Amino acid sequence: MARKSAAPPSLVGLLRWPAWALALLALGSAFAPLPGEFLRGAHLALCVMAVLEAGVAIGRGRRAAFFAYAAVAVLTNPFRPFVFALQTWRLLHAGIGLWLAADHLPGRD
Repeated sequence: MARKSAAPPSLVGLLRWPAWALALLALGSAFAPLPGEFLRGAHLALCVMAVLEAGVAIGRGRRAAFFAYAAVAVLTNPFRPFVFALQTWRLLHAGIGLWLAADHLPGRD
């Protein structure tokens, strides 16, 4: 018997477009430097998206995705930011962008 999802399908579909946009932004910021204020805004957007997606993931019973989104939320927390070298941030942005894009591929449940 299939498990009933706690997250409505409309919410999952609604979060797909912002997730793809943030994935492109994160991937782009991995290759091009962003100004400080824009980078803080991107981290805020990534953190909010990660918190929303973590809630959807735990509601659908996807533990690994929940922990991945929780890690993204902690790393991009704009209120208590981590301090990493520039190359480390670029790698993190590339990884976050790839995760957001891959997790929202059509047909993925």
